[in-house]
Amino acid sequence: MNKYLSFFAVFSVLMSATSCMNSYNIEGSSDISGLDSRMMYLSTIGDNQLKDLDSTEVVHGKFGFTGTTDSVRMAFLTFGTNGRLPIVLESGDIIVKVNNQKREWGGTPYNDRLYQFVRTLDSLSMQMEELDHEHARAFMDGEDMVEVEARLSQQGRRISMCIDSLVTNSISENFDNVLGPGFFMLYTLGTYPEMSPWVVELMSKASDYFKNDPYVKDYISKAQYLQNVNNGLETPATAGQTADNTPVAPPAATTPPPSAPTPADLAKPAPQAAADTVAAAAP
Repeated sequence: MNKYLSFFAVFSVLMSATSCMNSYNIEGSSDISGLDSRMMYLSTIGDNQLKDLDSTEVVHGKFGFTGTTDSVRMAFLTFGTNGRLPIVLESGDIIVKVNNQKREWGGTPYNDRLYQFVRTLDSLSMQMEELDHEHARAFMDGEDMVEVEARLSQQGRRISMCIDSLVTNSISENFDNVLGPGFFMLYTLGTYPEMSPWVVELMSKASDYFKNDPYVKDYISKAQYLQNVNNGLETPATAGQTADNTPVAPPAATTPPPSAPTPADLAKPAPQAAADTVAAAAP
């Protein structure tokens, strides 16, 4: 009798442990002909690099992933040459649509919020890009450029304020869940680690959950180290090494860092990994 009781006790413990896991089910579709028979990768961030967690083949425009994770976490769907879409691995059915003109995802609480955030940012970024087009058209039409630039600068400042507010508030409102560090990662991944006024202010009010996120901790550590080097407070580490002896390839410490970026600066189109990630994620 005791043998059977022991079995059921162990079985109950195993079932309890399993219930703590987050079971996700990603159901995807695509009408991009070039993706058919190609591989789709589900990746997460580890040591500041994308690491493949799973992969599948796109068959007749359909793809999917199922699995479990011990915690809710950020991930990316990578496809084609430059396609990359951020998602949250959490319990439930996650629906993803990858089309030529639009990319959509949702179906679970965090993914719905992530999509709405990216969609709003995309709209603001497109408005910013349109200002460049208006400037070019005005120049070609022979308009008074002093007047045009004054008007466009005013509009640009308004849009920049909206972007700054969106990014800062979205991170702050999610300090205690996966989206806070996730948003921060999306806008700093691939950029020069820097203790800019925006980052300093953000960290001054951040929660312990946010501060202890592996990506955030690593970014802040590198940013503080590079700041100390540029201020002459530390000796530059040898190539491929930081003060804590972790592999890294930062910009030359003797080169002055670029001006402190704001969320609006980071949202502008640029040939860098962070911009590529956001652009690829935009619906």
